[in-house]
Amino acid sequence: MGWLNIARLTAPLLLGGVFVHGLAPSARAAEALTLSLGGYIHQYFFVASQDNLVGEDINPSGMFGDTRLTFRGRTTLDNGIVVRAYVRVFAEANSQPNADEVYVEVASSLGRLRIGEKAGVNTSTIGDPAPQAFLTVYDEVVGDALISRTGVTLSDAFTFRRFTGNALGISYQAPEVFGVKLGVSYHPAVNRNEGPINNSTKANNAVDFTAGYEGYYPGGSYRLLAGYFHSDSSALENDGAQAWNISAGLTYGGWELAGAYMNADIDGQPRERAWTIGALYGIGPLQLSADFRTSKRSRYAGAASHERAGRATLQTAYKLGPGISVGLAGFYAKQKDSAGASWGGGGVLGGIKVGF
Repeated sequence: MGWLNIARLTAPLLLGGVFVHGLAPSARAAEALTLSLGGYIHQYFFVASQDNLVGEDINPSGMFGDTRLTFRGRTTLDNGIVVRAYVRVFAEANSQPNADEVYVEVASSLGRLRIGEKAGVNTSTIGDPAPQAFLTVYDEVVGDALISRTGVTLSDAFTFRRFTGNALGISYQAPEVFGVKLGVSYHPAVNRNEGPINNSTKANNAVDFTAGYEGYYPGGSYRLLAGYFHSDSSALENDGAQAWNISAGLTYGGWELAGAYMNADIDGQPRERAWTIGALYGIGPLQLSADFRTSKRSRYAGAASHERAGRATLQTAYKLGPGISVGLAGFYAKQKDSAGASWGGGGVLGGIKVGF
């Protein structure tokens, strides 16, 4: 994403005299505080055919839009510490503007500390669990184009963002040493509560740990990551949610192959197991990808069958210029509900993405 520099502000009064005084008494801003504005506009149109319930009349076509603005401030202190402030807000005309991510980051040779509203280190480290040519993990528009017939989720099904979203929290990432990455996040509440909460009514005290390794070989790279998540229950039990996941990826030339698996045990719900795998090839401004994802819930008492959802997607994207790309995706999904009934659906989605 490109950044438009809109202001340079002197920072000794704020950063040198107040905020950083607790970090190092002699620390002062070595450069002016830079304020930048960015964002993106994503627009999608789809046509889909899917099984209907009796009495339903689902429109086969529809649109999605995602517009966000980002504001970022940055300065480097004379002791080498980098301080960043980041705000991303929803800016669609048809919705109430609301903050998406708001956090402050302090980076030094000792690691990276983030405080505020942001997904934990598991999500930021894994990124896209499977490579996609046009869409990303934040663009779950293919799943939204099809009516859900089960309690199974394929959105955020492979990282711990599923449990906390961008709830207020603190995360720390240690410096990378010989390709090894370590990080931990803590969220007092698993939603956007501010201040104290009643633990008997809300899940709380969410912690995730993530470790990974990234290496290189002639022509490419490889990575392997694993994480563990735990939160306390709102029912005064020991566990609100427990989950672990793994992610692996390999690149060579213009090729990328990656996948992920997550096993989740959520308080009061059947255990879920989800996995995904995908491959991508890029040459110049053109990218092509194919991926498959599936999730299965254990059968609960009284159900005739377990629930399952799976989806295959083919994508292509073409970069028209800096920050501008167009893409096309074909998809097919199959669902199985707790009564044992199967639901099918598929379609085509196209769109344009503009980042600035």
